[in-house]
Amino acid sequence: MKKLNILKYLERNDKWYLGGGNRLIWTPSFPVWLDYPGFWDKAHYYNYEIEPVFTWTILDEDEIEIPLRGIERNWNPSRLQQKFQASGFKIREEKCCLPNDVLTSVVHIKSTSSRSRMVHLVIWTIQLNHSSDKNTWLSDVEVEKNQISFKKHLHRSNAPILHVECVFGINSKVKSYSINLSEGSTIQPHFRFTPFYEKFQNGKLPNEIKLSGVNNDGLIFMALHTSVELKARSEKDISIFFGTAPTRNEVKNNISIAQKMKNPIVVSDKNWNNYFASVPYFECSDEYLTRYYWYRWYGLRLLTLAGKEGNYKHPAVCEGIGYFRAPISYSAMCHILENRWRHDPTLAQGSLLTFIDNQHKDGGFRGYIDVNYYRQEMFYHANWGKAVRELYRIHPDKYFLKKVYNGFVKYVRYFDRERDAEGSGLYDIDNHYETGQEYMHRYLAVYPDADTDNWGKVFRLKGVDVTVYIYELKKALAWMAEELHRGDAEVAEWNIGAEKIKEAVLKRMWDPEEEMFFDVNPKTGKRTKVNAAVCFYPYMTDIVSKVHVSGLKRHLLSPKEFWTRFPVPSSSVDDKYFSAEPGWKGKRMNCPWNGRVWPMTNSHVAEVLALSAIRFNSKELRAKSVEFMTKFIRMMFFRTEGESASGGDADPKRPNCFEHYNPFTGQPSVYRGVDDYQHSWVVDVIIKYVAGLKVNDDSIIIEPFPFHLDYFILDDGRIRGHQLKIETKGKSLTIWLDGVKNQSGEIGKEIRLSL
Repeated sequence: MKKLNILKYLERNDKWYLGGGNRLIWTPSFPVWLDYPGFWDKAHYYNYEIEPVFTWTILDEDEIEIPLRGIERNWNPSRLQQKFQASGFKIREEKCCLPNDVLTSVVHIKSTSSRSRMVHLVIWTIQLNHSSDKNTWLSDVEVEKNQISFKKHLHRSNAPILHVECVFGINSKVKSYSINLSEGSTIQPHFRFTPFYEKFQNGKLPNEIKLSGVNNDGLIFMALHTSVELKARSEKDISIFFGTAPTRNEVKNNISIAQKMKNPIVVSDKNWNNYFASVPYFECSDEYLTRYYWYRWYGLRLLTLAGKEGNYKHPAVCEGIGYFRAPISYSAMCHILENRWRHDPTLAQGSLLTFIDNQHKDGGFRGYIDVNYYRQEMFYHANWGKAVRELYRIHPDKYFLKKVYNGFVKYVRYFDRERDAEGSGLYDIDNHYETGQEYMHRYLAVYPDADTDNWGKVFRLKGVDVTVYIYELKKALAWMAEELHRGDAEVAEWNIGAEKIKEAVLKRMWDPEEEMFFDVNPKTGKRTKVNAAVCFYPYMTDIVSKVHVSGLKRHLLSPKEFWTRFPVPSSSVDDKYFSAEPGWKGKRMNCPWNGRVWPMTNSHVAEVLALSAIRFNSKELRAKSVEFMTKFIRMMFFRTEGESASGGDADPKRPNCFEHYNPFTGQPSVYRGVDDYQHSWVVDVIIKYVAGLKVNDDSIIIEPFPFHLDYFILDDGRIRGHQLKIETKGKSLTIWLDGVKNQSGEIGKEIRLSL
């Protein structure tokens, strides 16, 4: 079977995000100037804004601007192509973000005239310079050869200044330049509003640098100019670059490398193609599954930080764009679970090591890690134990276990000391933000004002989710202690601790009449009886037994509670605070968890259903798992008629990943402007349950769930140094190990390979 060209496969005309897998990224949430040349909408260096970046203007022989009108766009992960309508010319721009943090614009100019033409290309930018309050300013501006260098001092509210070196350049001979200080004016990509509109005379700019005046506040306009000679119906390409780095030497070197590239777009393509080749290849007869698989790998790469600066010593994945462009503990476990399938475990390991490196002295993990400071108040709960054990099963690395073991011990000691001081075996939520699931009834059940207080210890709730996470971590610590030969006493300590939690969950959180696990009010010792999706989390573990299966079916599969058209809502439909729309107490909120469908929760529920189906050998739950995963993934596609689920079918060429969705219509939270949000896991679900590849401590089990596919192929999976391929046609299934045909079988029958 001929494999897909992934860049071509993901092409579409309604996206614009560009990144190279490192510090600089161009993902404006609500772009205003998308149809204009260059990068005028904001970029981010880590999570600091750079706005604007640059634009370019073409002047004719008479020094009159040639108006450009954007008429067509085409995107894939490696580049954004824009065509412009221009009298006498065909103009096309290809934009990319190179892996060395250089935003690049390749301008293709073709003359349609039967005579020779001479045009002028002016590349220019506007940068704020508020020197009096030192919030945002420029310094060390210089012009040399074909580039302008400057230091930009980036400011963000309640954050320290980040000093970044910038270089703005071109790969053509610069004929003239101009740098001018101006009082405040509109910051728009219109040449007529710039000083250059009047200064461009006799075929050039005045070659001046004017950075001082009656005061130094205002705007700094910078421009480079080159001439372009075009013979009749000929064409030329010119590349424009904007790079950022911590030091001037580094950014100049990066720009120099880019300027020498014959075709920067080809380099960007190669960067992305190499990345896609570093993960297992997957394709199947269901276009939604295939496209979402590759789309998720794109999102993970888009939001990757390469590390090696400030608080980032290891590569890691950010939770999202803009504000979310930092390692966040709530989502890091997701990144470990997905990136463990990469051929190289470095990124998956780095997603944990980043938090180990920056661990609080008390043992807690920081919720949000900025490159140059810590947000002291932030904390998030996460299932670290499950993530690490699953990573190790594919990439066993005892050196990695040694590096994280003591950090995990400190983390668990913190929970035992601070979150369960009474030794109940159940663990506290102190604030509704720290679960990553704010604005829910579950918190009001113990503290009526839980939704009005900010970060801090404002209440105590023994949470089902939090307790499950610590149970999983103590079990993982017992396994790690054994792997690392820490001694029988240490292994026993963690096993006893895990067993204590299990007994407490079964005794105090399980309600035999309601057949549901509930949070517990530590003041009264009573269950809250608030139905939330997190109440199903024990089903991901061995805490449950057959006695609990009927409760899972009774509640999770009920349309009156959680089995909506697009399951599952974060709070039950019959909850008094339930809202399918993103509203909480009459106000539309950014992150409400009182009824919206969150991909993060759905990832957990996918595990709940699938693991229960396997553990209890239930055909019904297997079928429901398939139904759930199918609806879950199809939900994350735009609709063919607008963006309403009721307005048309899901468009298989337009996947998305927003923070949350409507459980009845599937409408995403587009009002947030945050697409490609990475706090869920989907690749892991597809590999484990669609392709049926599950890796245990001593074996590989291959047993695809009944998705009724005509075919699928999973190729180049790398497990413990072995290469694996699985292919199906109809009901037949064939497995290759290290390039050799190993076994054949049928869908529905388990195949086990020993390792």
